[in-house]
Amino acid sequence: MTSKHGKHHTITDIVSSTYCEQKMIFDRTRGRVATREVRAKQGDGIKRHQRFEQRGRSDSDRRCFIATAVYGPEAPETNFLRSWRDQTLMARPLGRAFVRLYYRASPAFVSLLERHALLAQAMRFALGRVIRLLGFKS
Repeated sequence: MTSKHGKHHTITDIVSSTYCEQKMIFDRTRGRVATREVRAKQGDGIKRHQRFEQRGRSDSDRRCFIATAVYGPEAPETNFLRSWRDQTLMARPLGRAFVRLYYRASPAFVSLLERHALLAQAMRFALGRVIRLLGFKS
């Protein structure tokens, strides 16, 4: 869960912020005890939660307008670009801003590609060079 200030809150944070009389008595008499295993699991849970939030739920996002228009919805090139978006762009604020801009502008550009075969061919060529630079192996 993320607050309006962008701070991540785990379920442990949320639960510990509520008042529980029994827990208060237990902590006072026995002390706050967390075994090494519990602390390790808490740390792992926090890391997993942060990774999920960073991705912005993009794993289920199948959009990739331009690549879909020039390669097809399930082409290896399209899937490579989706993966690159999810792992690289969505992990950074500037990358997420670029993706938002792309989603606003690309549908109109795809409309042009659909009307002009030569433009679509040129885009396929240019996009092919870009994805090879990014590490795509055909």
